[in-house]
Amino acid sequence: MTEASIAPKPVAAASGATLHDRILVGFKPIDDLHKEFEEIVGVLNDPAEADFGEHLLALHEHMLRHAATEEGFMAQEGYAHLGRHRRAHEHLLEAIARVRDRWDCGDVESVQRFAAELMSWFAIHASSEDAELAAFLKGEAKAA
Repeated sequence: MTEASIAPKPVAAASGATLHDRILVGFKPIDDLHKEFEEIVGVLNDPAEADFGEHLLALHEHMLRHAATEEGFMAQEGYAHLGRHRRAHEHLLEAIARVRDRWDCGDVESVQRFAAELMSWFAIHASSEDAELAAFLKGEAKAA
């Protein structure tokens, strides 16, 4: 993402349906969080609906809860990659905080760029970090 450089950009832009499929990991509590995230980002990207101040706050609050939920599962189950996964969450939360600061300074363009790139970044995170976590939580894989 522009604001945080937390992950490489995908080589080719994926369609909305493809991104939606990539964020579902087959573990309902995480999938529910991902669907909520997708809804918030969708509103941020809809010029007719976006109240950037309100929706950036909603995104920030969601991600705090989202990270706490996933990290709670990881801690409870002794997931070996908790630290790595937590760092990804922290980077995203820092990026959201910076974008909220830019919004407060009147920088609408930064918010729009961030919102436009966010689902692509999230799809990469979900299909790698979260998919690995979901497999572990479902007993399908052991964390190395």
